[in-house]
Amino acid sequence: MLIDPRTGSHPAVRFDRHSPIRGEIYNLDQRSFRQEVVAEVVNRTMKNILGSSASQDPRLLIEETIYHERMRLKKSKANWLTSPYIHKRNVDDRAIIQKVQRELKVVSGLEDSEALMKSYVNHFATEICANFEPQVYNFATNAIPWMFSWLLNAASVKRILPWGMSESLQTRLRIVGEVDQLQNLSKKGTILLVPTHLSNIDSLLIGYVIHAMMLPPFAYGAGLNLFTNPILSFAMSRLGAYTVDRQKGNNSLYKTALKNYSTTMLKRGIHSIFFPAGGRVRSGAIESHLKLGLLGTALEAQLERLQENHPNPNIYVVPMVMNYHFVFEASSLIEDYLAQAGKHRYQPNDATEDLLLVNIIKFFWKLFSTHSELWVRVGKPMDVFGNFVDPEGRSIGPNGTTIDPRAWLTTNGELKAVPQRDREYTTLLGQKISERYHAENVVLSSHLVAFSYFQTLRKQYPSLDLFRFLRLSESQRSIPLDRFYEEAGRCYELIRKAADRSEIHLSDTLRCGDVKIWVEDGVRQLGLFHDAKVVKIADGLISTEDMNLVYYYRNRLTGYGFGKLNESSQKHNFYGETDEKGFLV
Repeated sequence: MLIDPRTGSHPAVRFDRHSPIRGEIYNLDQRSFRQEVVAEVVNRTMKNILGSSASQDPRLLIEETIYHERMRLKKSKANWLTSPYIHKRNVDDRAIIQKVQRELKVVSGLEDSEALMKSYVNHFATEICANFEPQVYNFATNAIPWMFSWLLNAASVKRILPWGMSESLQTRLRIVGEVDQLQNLSKKGTILLVPTHLSNIDSLLIGYVIHAMMLPPFAYGAGLNLFTNPILSFAMSRLGAYTVDRQKGNNSLYKTALKNYSTTMLKRGIHSIFFPAGGRVRSGAIESHLKLGLLGTALEAQLERLQENHPNPNIYVVPMVMNYHFVFEASSLIEDYLAQAGKHRYQPNDATEDLLLVNIIKFFWKLFSTHSELWVRVGKPMDVFGNFVDPEGRSIGPNGTTIDPRAWLTTNGELKAVPQRDREYTTLLGQKISERYHAENVVLSSHLVAFSYFQTLRKQYPSLDLFRFLRLSESQRSIPLDRFYEEAGRCYELIRKAADRSEIHLSDTLRCGDVKIWVEDGVRQLGLFHDAKVVKIADGLISTEDMNLVYYYRNRLTGYGFGKLNESSQKHNFYGETDEKGFLV
């Protein structure tokens, strides 16, 4: 693995100030280009809906859309004080509802109904379409590294001084993996970056990571909740972020327009990012069940680029795994997961989540003031079928020979879309991405401490299911330190052997192999952010004040089969599975 000893990151990563790399996304600064994108999205959406074999009456679709929109707006609590951006969107949505309803009363023929539906689709496409302002991006690429460094130094010395900064972001951020190949392929085709998604911090950090990797800016979908803060909203709405309103998930017009926007951007050669899990993973585990709708737009875009004989038609799919020692939304995320998984068996706590700027600042303050680190690992690039590609961007088939993507998309001598075939290809791609997420995962000391503690306790109470296990009393969940160290050593050997097989990666702290050293570091890291002690050591015992949080951080090492109590029945394909007692394995 290529590592720069000065930074701990890939040698191609540059943390110093450098000029932005221009890319196709800069075209979004032109009003005419954005209008072309919106028009293409509208035309695609109308063709998808009206041209399908199961097409509905346009009037019924309009009425259904209005119904779902009214129900959504009725539940929305945003106003101009709490969220100006979302409030304005709601005002615009109400206005289009009133306009369409008035016109719906007077339309008579099919043609008029289709025209009215087209106006509604245009509303959604315009709402989704991103903007990009080079001046804002140039400012951000200069200001963000300086602000990170300033915050890092201020946190490190516990005083705020704008001069004499001696520490840099490279002491906290590790960017490793296939960075050089990603840089090379970005010039040979279009990149679709598919990161794991643990925290809202991901969306804020990833733009800087891309800049540090010497890549042009990417378009990316961002959940509407990230636009509630006026500062974040101002920046993201001008840096290529297109809004994803998950509250409109029941709206077929909106979902189709969103999918077509992704296809249009990739087809036009704009590097893109989206999180294929569809949102943050509530359990804390590596993603295993991916949403294939947007993922399928990569294949659709490449097919169209091939049909148009584009000189660089290939779409390259690149997994990326992001890991933190602590996640500021962990309490609310694991509550959501357990409530959904356990239903009546789970007794919920009062965990709430606020995406406030103060929480984000607190996250980075803790990160910088305590010598914690973030890990970003770029995985092996693949084609739209899930095959690996070589440094020149050529697809390598299952038997190790070079293949032509054009041949895989040709049926009866014609290069064309075949829905059933293409769905199979996308399913295989989704499976391959999940496999690569697990293989590219970097084990942190905090994850292994939580996993070892949980595993030690499980062996003490093997008959309990997950929800009874999480309700153990404080005395029941206190473990003698010697017994814990013994189990931690056994867990470490499992992880180390998996790393030797290239099934996972070890962080720098874990490479030392000394159990007491990495346990001490892991306990410290788990105690940095949360009010409750996730894991604590005192009086020869190790225990926890919050079983849910231990489970959340432990789950980062699930999907490999490490968590099975019966080792003789272990197998390799555990992605997303639970055992008979409800534990993720």
